[in-house]
Amino acid sequence: MNEISAFSRRCLFLLILALMATSDSTAQVFESRIVFSSDRDGDWDIYSMDANGDNVVQLTDHPATDEDPACSPDGGRISFASERGVARDLYVMDSDGDNVIRLTQDNFYESRPSWSPDGTRIAFGTFRFLVGNSEIYAMDPDGSNVTRLAEHRWHDVVPSWSPDGSKIAFVSFHDLGFNTPHHIFVMNVDGTERRNFTGDTHLRRNWGPTWSPDGLKIAFKSRRLFRDGQRDDIFVITADGKELEQLTGAARINYSPVYSPDGTKIAYVSHHDGDSHIYIMDANGRNAVKLTRTPPGIDNDDPSWLPHGAFAVTPSGKLSTSWGTIKRTGSP
Repeated sequence: MNEISAFSRRCLFLLILALMATSDSTAQVFESRIVFSSDRDGDWDIYSMDANGDNVVQLTDHPATDEDPACSPDGGRISFASERGVARDLYVMDSDGDNVIRLTQDNFYESRPSWSPDGTRIAFGTFRFLVGNSEIYAMDPDGSNVTRLAEHRWHDVVPSWSPDGSKIAFVSFHDLGFNTPHHIFVMNVDGTERRNFTGDTHLRRNWGPTWSPDGLKIAFKSRRLFRDGQRDDIFVITADGKELEQLTGAARINYSPVYSPDGTKIAYVSHHDGDSHIYIMDANGRNAVKLTRTPPGIDNDDPSWLPHGAFAVTPSGKLSTSWGTIKRTGSP
């Protein structure tokens, strides 16, 4: 009887999944998707797409700039930065673009949110005029309990939470000068034990660190100057700071790397053809594929992965097009 009951439950579960896939309901189950920002609608908004570039969905539609999306670990929410207020603040919304909530209301300049692996905190960089430089703060997902994680005379920005929740990688630099070195640091979540990971390398203009899911590597962008111009390439450094590897080199501008949830792929931005597009490559830098298919003059940026098996609700009335989606209306 127990075997029959278990078998019946399994059949019922499979039947429900089949009905979800074939019904007219707006609920969908999908594998990993990539959330990103794009100015394809005339201003910067947040979009999502399948990991092969198909099924693009517009998530925000606001005349102000919406960018820096970061997906929660459970795939249910997306935090992002927007200039729809007096200054640049952080917001959060459901992964389908609904229920937009403003998190910071201090009229400072906030950017680059990063979720803790348990989804209970969001780290971010902020420039607070009374402090005089940029620091890293964290808050609850509803905007409460704001605390400063780092207090240093240098500018600390672009935090990235380690997969085990114990550390934060970030960018630190001492002034805003063009030739000022920007290095990748790692610290404990309480701000202690700051360590410069790129200080002993030949790389001096580094940005956008992101951890591999296993916590063994940190990918980032580095800008190098040459006689004929400059190059932005993606590098990976091991979490002990001992091994450095360059992943890109086909185009002059590559940045914003982010690992897929299983660690086998890296989504990033590249300027192969003049405009910025979202690409995906193997974690070793091979087999790069262009995902976004927008016309010339349109830019795409800020990729972030939604986890495997996340549930999303496709807003009613939205249809995919060859390079975008119809506009979202009525968004806050």
